[in-house]
Parts: sequence; structure tokens; C-alpha cells
Amino acid sequence: MLKEAMQEVRSKITPKFLILSLLLIVAIISSAVYRSQNYELRDGLNFFTFTLDGTLPISFPIITVLVYAASFSEEVHHRFLTYTRMRRPIIETIYIKLIANVILTCLFFFILVYVCFTFAYYIEPLLGIAKYDPEGYGLTQENIAADTYTRHTFTQLLRYGTFTYSILYSLWVGINAAVYSAISFCLVILLKNRFLALSLPYITYIVVTLSFASLGLNTYRPTYALFPFDYMQSPIWTACVPFLVLAGTLALLILYLRPTLSKADSLI
Repeated sequence: MLKEAMQEVRSKITPKFLILSLLLIVAIISSAVYRSQNYELRDGLNFFTFTLDGTLPISFPIITVLVYAASFSEEVHHRFLTYTRMRRPIIETIYIKLIANVILTCLFFFILVYVCFTFAYYIEPLLGIAKYDPEGYGLTQENIAADTYTRHTFTQLLRYGTFTYSILYSLWVGINAAVYSAISFCLVILLKNRFLALSLPYITYIVVTLSFASLGLNTYRPTYALFPFDYMQSPIWTACVPFLVLAGTLALLILYLRPTLSKADSLI
């Protein structure tokens, strides 16, 4: 099944997909470069978080859906699953596509975040685009590294090197993106309204974020679990709380769908 899922992933990585992905990354970095002209930043970490802390925290669930789940909803709408019956059971096709959805979405966001990190830490210093004033933040060459360790959630990992931080944080965002997309994937099968199925995770994401902010539960906001740049550093385990809720929701959806998936006629 994994082999078929990888074939499905490769079929989705078309020239159009690659161009749109590149344009998105360029747009995110270009926006950060433009906005940075009005600020004096501390260091490369500050530029990296500045890059991600723009429109991405707000649009995150929407982008996760666009990577794969949106095209899957089109296949369901056009009864594409009907034509796969001769090759394999529909339930197997669904699982293959779900795995492909998870892999492609995780990979997409991993690359997006890692490219932004690489630009902030290694390319931007060569170009000299941003303005840095660490002294204005009370930082010196002696204490600036220690400051990064306590600046945001997940920057604790910088104690083990920038490579460790960049890989693990990029993977964290990728995994969360995959779960959001998988939830939408399941809802596409469950709900007749495709727009509602694709937008429900986003609506929940925004409502929970605003509700938790008003209740003073900033540490557990869905946005903070992914892009924790607007609040004080918290233990890494706090970011796992919203993720576990998401993962639990996905597990329940899959368990609920299993009987439905076994009945081919109810899928179309």
C-alpha cells in the first residue's frame, strides 16, 4: 500500500504544483523582506520568526487543504472512486489516498519551513537585506546565543545546534499540517457539502484560537502550538496538547469511517 501511496504522491507533484509551491515560498519570504525594512531585528532567529509570523499562522489550515485534500474532494464529487472498483476495493483506494495526503502535506510544509529557515540564517546575511540592532535589545556577542535558547517555544532546541532546531521544528509543522489535512480528507467523505468539509478545520482553528486568547489560555492556542512567536517561551510539551487533541479527533474520524468505507456504495 505504501508503494501505491508513493506513486499517488508522485502523480500529484506536477509542474503546476511545483510552480505554485515555489511562488508561495517566494511570496512568504518576499513579504518578510519587505516588512523587515521597517524594523530593526535582533538576529537570524528573529528574521526567521518574522518570516513565518505573517499571514501563515492565519492561513495555515487553508494551505494544508489545498495541497491534496481539495483535489481529493473533486475526485469524490466527480465519482472518480467508481472507476477504481475494477482494480482494487474502494476502501483500499481511500487508504492509499489518505497516506498520500499525509506524506505530501507533511513534506510540503517541512520544505516550506526549512527553506525559510535556510534563507534567514544563511542566505539573508550574505545579501544584507534586514537591519539588525542586537545592542538595542541589550544583547552582545557573549549573550546573544543564550538569549535564543529562551526566546520562543522550540528554540530550546537551539542548544543542540541550528540544524537540530531547523529539522525538528520543520518536521513538527509538517506533521501538524498533515493531521489538519487528514481531518479535512475524512470530512470530505463524511459530509455532502465539500466546502464545509474543507473549511471546518479552519473555522475550528480560528474559533478555538480566539476563544483561548480571550480566556487567557494563550499557551494552548492552536496558532501558538505551531508558530509560538508572539508569546513567552513555554515547555515544548505544551505545544503537544493541541496536537494530541487533533490526533485524537483524526483517530475518531477514521474509526467512525471504517464501517462506511467498507460499504462501497455509501462512498459515492
